[in-house]
Amino acid sequence: MEHLLEIDAISKHFGGLKALENVSFTMDRGEILGLIGPNGAGKTTLFNLITGRYPVSSGTIRYNGKDLSGMGPSQVAAMGIGRTFQIVRPFADLTVITNVMIALGVSHYAGFWNSVSRYRTPVNLKAARKILARVGIAEYAQQKSENLPLGLKKHLEIARALALRPSLILLDEPAGGLRKEEMDRLIGLVREINGEGTSVLVIEHNMPVVMQLCKRIVVLDHGTKIAEGPPEAIRNNRQVVEAYLGRAGDA
Repeated sequence: MEHLLEIDAISKHFGGLKALENVSFTMDRGEILGLIGPNGAGKTTLFNLITGRYPVSSGTIRYNGKDLSGMGPSQVAAMGIGRTFQIVRPFADLTVITNVMIALGVSHYAGFWNSVSRYRTPVNLKAARKILARVGIAEYAQQKSENLPLGLKKHLEIARALALRPSLILLDEPAGGLRKEEMDRLIGLVREINGEGTSVLVIEHNMPVVMQLCKRIVVLDHGTKIAEGPPEAIRNNRQVVEAYLGRAGDA
């Protein structure tokens, strides 16, 4: 069976800095795949390569068998890849529902400014309400997004990504800064979205969250892949433990 996402010998260099070096892995349809590693491991850089924010230095990224090389973010989004950001980035002065309607507009119109000027349609309004209900924040539709607490802003980020009608969604530290009960709600939401047919690639520093969500995990350290496998194997992998905690005697 053809993989949904193929990362084939990807490298990304910023001048003399090797942010990623010869990283390869695949992702199947319907999967929740975890991507973990210490700070600076290259995880968000890889997200930026997949979504067209950066060009690759070498290697190939294929989605549904199609090479993403040379595609910009809007082209990648149109192919069915949505994402959230580690630092939530809603339009602060706009209402929650307007944020989602603009994202719906981006999926219909070429270019951001066209989507801003043409997003407010009855069809988009109905679709935005449905998405907000889907992620559990419909009651906040008319509030300014800047007034939402962090947990609800994370749900809004997911709502805006879902507005692109993706078959793959990339979540960049969705549980970061959340309380236990907020994490539990988020885990439930991600599982529901996945159960409805959307594949999920998730970066997460919170190990209990990633261990609960993912049946398979890829581990990066200093821009290279050091491990891949099920949660139990990753938890007991010596290289992974050393990457996070340091080698015995380092201190």
